[in-house]
Amino acid sequence: MIQRCDPVVLNQIKALVAPILYSQETLQTRQRRLARLGYTIAETGEGVYLATLPHGVRLMELR
Repeated sequence: MIQRCDPVVLNQIKALVAPILYSQETLQTRQRRLARLGYTIAETGEGVYLATLPHGVRLMELR
């Protein structure tokens, strides 16, 4: 389940993490950079999501 979020806040989060998500770095390096900002890439059977750390609240679907 994706957490409902204020659209303005969600756009700010997207702007913050987009350079990391679309970089050509390895997944491990991107995960480390996202963790510094309090986010992670969560892969589940339902898809791939941007989630918060440490609680794992899904914020948006990736891909």
